[in-house]
Amino acid sequence: MFQGKRVVTRGVADTIPPEVQMFLWSLLDSLIAKRTVEVDYLQVFELVGADGQQMIIHRQQMPDYQVVYQFDKVDHPLYQKIYVIDDGAHCTILLNDEY
Repeated sequence: MFQGKRVVTRGVADTIPPEVQMFLWSLLDSLIAKRTVEVDYLQVFELVGADGQQMIIHRQQMPDYQVVYQFDKVDHPLYQKIYVIDDGAHCTILLNDEY
């Protein structure tokens, strides 16, 4: 799973900094490498920022999985829900309103 060509939509390219995109891909790669949980074809990343902090909530539905990452001292927190979908041939990262 998530071994196909990686595709970034225009919305993600325009609104999510490249280093954040790379971090999200690395979180997904880490989950796959651990093999502690079955990886669903749909991964959800919620980016929530407040008071100089950034939280990234990574989750999937089947099987249930959720991890929260928190970063302090962030200049420009992001507020966005991002999906990563594996359709077998492509792994697409897109904003929730592009779904």
